[in-house]
Formats: sequence, C-alpha cells, structure tokens
Amino acid sequence: MSSDAPYIELHCHSNFSLLDGASSPEELVLRAHDLGHPALALTDHDELGGVVRFAQAAGEMAIGAIIGSELTVGEHHIVLLAETREGYGNLSTLITRGRMDSDRGTPSVSLDLLAQHGRGLFALTGCPRGWVPSLIAAGNVDAAVEATATLIDIFEGRVAIECWDHHLPEERATVRGMIPIARALNIPWVVTNNVHYARPATRIVHDVLSCLRHERTLDEMGTRLRPNGEWYLKNAAQMRRRWQHDDAGIRATVAIAERCAFRMDQLKPHMPKFPLPAGVTDNEYLERLVEQGAYERWGDGRTNAHDKQLLHELTIIERLNLGGYFLIVWDIVRFARRQGILCQGRGSAANSAVCYCLGITAVDPIRMELLFERFLSEERKEAPDIDLDF
Repeated sequence: MSSDAPYIELHCHSNFSLLDGASSPEELVLRAHDLGHPALALTDHDELGGVVRFAQAAGEMAIGAIIGSELTVGEHHIVLLAETREGYGNLSTLITRGRMDSDRGTPSVSLDLLAQHGRGLFALTGCPRGWVPSLIAAGNVDAAVEATATLIDIFEGRVAIECWDHHLPEERATVRGMIPIARALNIPWVVTNNVHYARPATRIVHDVLSCLRHERTLDEMGTRLRPNGEWYLKNAAQMRRRWQHDDAGIRATVAIAERCAFRMDQLKPHMPKFPLPAGVTDNEYLERLVEQGAYERWGDGRTNAHDKQLLHELTIIERLNLGGYFLIVWDIVRFARRQGILCQGRGSAANSAVCYCLGITAVDPIRMELLFERFLSEERKEAPDIDLDF
C-alpha cells in the first residue's frame, strides 16, 4: 500500500449523539481538515440534528460531508450512509419512524421497515453492537452469514462488513470472524475507528458524558467506560499502521466515500409554479398586479417617485428571477383574506413598495422613506424573508 494512501472515516459521532459523542460537528470537521482527510461521515445515533452544521463547516474547509446515521434496528446498530438524495430521504424517514413508533428515548425500526426504505443507502454492519458482529462474538457464524445475506438483499448489495481495532483482543477476535464472511459473500470489508471524540484529550469529556448517561460517578462506572482512549479521529498514517497486515479495509473507505455523493446543498427548495395565463411570464403577471395595486393604494396621489421606486424593485425582482416567489406569497395572502383569515405581512417586507401594492404589507414605504435594500438586494441572490402573521 502507498505510504500516502488516503483514509476516510465513515463512522463518526458528534455531540448530537446525546451523552455519547464528546465533540461538536465543527470540531470534528476541523480535526479532519488538520489531518488532511478529504471527506468525513457524520453518523450520530438515530439522529440527523448535526448534519446542517456539519455540512456548513465541511463546505468552508473543502471537505466532503457524507451524511449518515447509526440506526437502531431492533436491539442492534447499523450504520447507514446516504448515496443519493433519495437515500437521504429514506434515512430521514427511518429516523422519524424510529422515534415516532418507539418509546421516548429508545428509537428503533424493524427489518421490514428498513427493507421498505433501503434505496439510495449504503450500509455498514456497525459497531460491536451491530447485528452481524454480535452474532460473531457469540460464536454463531452461520447466523452471522445469514444476517449479512439479509442485509445484502435489503440494500441490493450496498453493504460492507465494518471492522475496527482499538487495541482490544475481543474486537480483534470478532474481526477475524467477520472478514471471511465478507470474502465468502463477495462484499467489501471496511475499516472505521467508530469515532466518539475529535482529539485524544477529549476522552475525559466522553467519560463524564458516559457517567451522566448511566447516572454513576467515575469511580462507580467500572467496565461501563470504554477501556482506553482510542476512539478519536486518527490520521491516515495511524490507520495504515494499524492495518498494515491487510490494506483492503483502508482502500475500501475511499471507494465507499466516492459512492456516497449526496451533499446537503442538493436540498435547495423549489417553489411551486404559480398558474399563469397562457403566454404570460411570472414577471409580466407580477407587474400587472403591482400596477393594479398601485392605483388602489395611491390613486391620483401617485407621483414620479412612486413610479421610480416600483421600477427599481421590479427590475431587481426580475434579475433575481423571484417573480414567481412574490406571486406565491400574494396568492397565500389573497386566499387568507377571502376565507376571512386575519393575515398581515411584517418585518423587512414592509420596506417594499411591491409588497405594499400586492396587499402583503400595510405600511407605505415611500411615504415612510424606508430602504428597500434592507429587504432585498442583488448581492444576496436569494429569496427574501417575507414574514406573514395569521
């Protein structure tokens, strides 16, 4: 194996794994950046709460942010990574159902539900509490093979046997039993470090969190604490040395990471299309409505200043392709008023003469000399925030 071959951590917990992860998503990303990792997966327990902060931090440091979760299936854990947007949606559904259909604090999904929402996801067999590792540790190899085959069927082959080495003899014994299963079933085995804190010094924080979770003091914890401080984010050289006897699991981290191409920025929302008369564009229809509203608002009191401001606002709205957005908001307000629902726009939208003419807001921004750019400008290049109270 090349001395500079990359390693990508595919199993990593932040402090959104409540009382089990000791580092924030930002701390983990910073650590990955300092170590030169090209990508990192976040896989909190039955949770996606940290993924936005994780993705934002990773984007700022040019690190690939792989979105995943360590999901509880029955009594066991499995790591799921989103390959596609559909996979992210399925992962979200599984986490939601796991929480809604279970007692508070003990989320879990069934194998049947997993099978219904497996598309677009890549599965790792998980930590020692995983289904397959638990069977191997119990000496039930045939059942472990059958369980792995079930996962292969559910995920249509998108499965890897997860292996770890935290200098624990019992882990190494389990791994010796799992790698032959991967080879027999022709699926990859992959190395992870099952990270629970960014740096070695943070181990004590994780120990204290474990005490809180078990409601015990440090002196009372005993074997409830992890036996050493190996569960931190390591660099590629450390992981290569740990697995120098067989580099297949290191190489597999990169191959799996490349499959998991979904990123949070693919979730940009799409506005519904406002139904328009034939041959009329969003901006043309918006201009008609604004012209009608201007007559209703100002009548004979309309001046060149009003016309100049409306032209200025409509030009910016057209340049930013936001005509449809304003039509949707106008339609919501119109519906509410037709139904007798009290509705009023507020906030920075009151700085817009267009909003005033559409009946969205009730303040005349020209008479009050309000600044439109506080509401919308070309520099922002995104839909403005129109607050509506009902």
